[in-house]
This record gives sequence, C-alpha cells and structure tokens, in this order.
Amino acid sequence: MTNTDSAATPNKAASATGLEHAAKLELGETAEAKVRGLSRLRELIAGDKSLLCPTDDRFLVKFLRARKYCEEAAFRNIQKYFRVKQTAGDFFKNLSPSTVPLSAVLPDHRLMMVSKKKDPEGRRVAVIKIGSWNTSVCSVTDLMRSALVMAEWALLDEETQVRGVVCVFDLKNLHIMHMAHFTPTFVKKTAHIMQDCYPARIKAIYVINTPPAYEMIFAAVKPFLKSKLLKRIYFVGRDLRKLHGVLPADVIPAEYGGTHEDFDYCRLEKDVKSSSSYFEHISRFGYRTSVLK
Repeated sequence: MTNTDSAATPNKAASATGLEHAAKLELGETAEAKVRGLSRLRELIAGDKSLLCPTDDRFLVKFLRARKYCEEAAFRNIQKYFRVKQTAGDFFKNLSPSTVPLSAVLPDHRLMMVSKKKDPEGRRVAVIKIGSWNTSVCSVTDLMRSALVMAEWALLDEETQVRGVVCVFDLKNLHIMHMAHFTPTFVKKTAHIMQDCYPARIKAIYVINTPPAYEMIFAAVKPFLKSKLLKRIYFVGRDLRKLHGVLPADVIPAEYGGTHEDFDYCRLEKDVKSSSSYFEHISRFGYRTSVLK
C-alpha cells in the first residue's frame, strides 16, 4: 500500500461514518430500519399490479430517505415518480443525457451547475441561471428536461440523498420575456415534480440577483409551493458577499470573492453523461398506460 492509499483509507472510513451518523440523526436510518423499510416497500410495490418498478436496494432507499423511512409515504412518492413520467410526457419521454442539450446548457452557456464542494452542512449546491436562458439556447421544455437529468444524476449520490441539496436560482438578466415561457401550467408542473415526485430533500433555496419586479414574479410562483418549502426560500439580492460561509466558493463569482469562473463545466457534462446506463435502465419501468390511475 502506498502512502497515498494509506492516507486516503481513514478519510474514506471517517466520511462513511459521518454519513451513517447523519443518516441516523436526520432520517432515523439504521441497519434494522433499512432492512425493514426495504422489505415493506417491496410488499407495497408488489400490491400495485399496474406498476413495474425496480426493487433493488439502491433505487428504493432513495425514496425511504426522502420520506424519513415512512414506508407508506415512500411508496406514494414512488407512485407519483412513475405517474408523472407519463402525465408529463413532454418532460420525460426518452429522458437521458443523450437526449437533452447538455453541451448548450453546461459548457456553452453555463446555465446550470452542481458544485464540486459542499456547503458547511455537507450538502451539494445546484445553481440554475434562469435569467441567462433564452430560446436561442434551447426551448424551455429542453431547459427543464436538462434540469431533470441533472437532478436524477445528483440523486444517485448517497450523500446527497442523506444530507439533501441546496438550490440557487440566479435571476440576473431576468426579463418579462422569460415570464411568457414560464406559464402557470409550466410552474405548477415543475413545482409538483420538485416537491412530490422526485426523492429530493431540498434544504434551502437561495434566490440571487433579484430584479426590481421579483416580488411580482414570486407572487406568480408562490401558490404552487408548499409551506414547508416556502419557509426555506431566502432572497439574497445582488450583494453575493452575503453568501460567504453559506455556500461553497465555486458558486460565488470572483468579483464577490469566490471562484465560480474556474468551475469546470466540461467535467460536469462528462460526469452527467457517465450515468447514461442508469437512464436506459430506469426507462424500462413505469405504469402500464392502459391502467394508469
């Protein structure tokens, strides 16, 4: 064993121990709870004859963690996850890294990112630069499809499943033109997916570079958000120095003391594309269309 290997092993062990502690503390996850929860989930899935669902530990545990080991709530989450894939076919049909404009969204226009570093609570931070998007880059549907691919990919990470994720919505350059595309139907569908269908633990949302009319914009979105999520939304304004000590440096632009300009979007694209086999696998499952409830 080399010196490098020797040094890395304790760190990995310590990291795993820390994650186990966080899972137990935040989610009530223990070895016994996991075995019991997985067994119960498989029973519930078997009882839904219209649903073809993966039953491997890796897939199911995401939903148990998202619902803090309430097996019935996790099962309802799974049902909604597969139902929305059919009811929102414009977002989900043939969804994979190869069918969305990742190059345009990531390295070419830098519209989304998932930080390599964690926040002080050990959470991943996802950024969407809504104000930098326009229809010359991609359609609003393809923007959403790209975000869904990124979310699926991020949720393959166990630490993200346990510790949750922090979202940053950057409204810099947001114009009334954007609102013509973000219709009430689009916003309602997006909010439903985010809150009810994906097994994501959204711990905080920071809205940065808010334009003067942001209150009007938020008023259009607010009716579709649950009270739990509303309490986790923070409006930062334009002085991003307020984010030091709150978000990782790679999220903050250099002009505010961060390192965002050095972020490797090409690497992120490569990482997301490496999960293509998962998308191919999951596409084989779902509700039979003739009996969709």
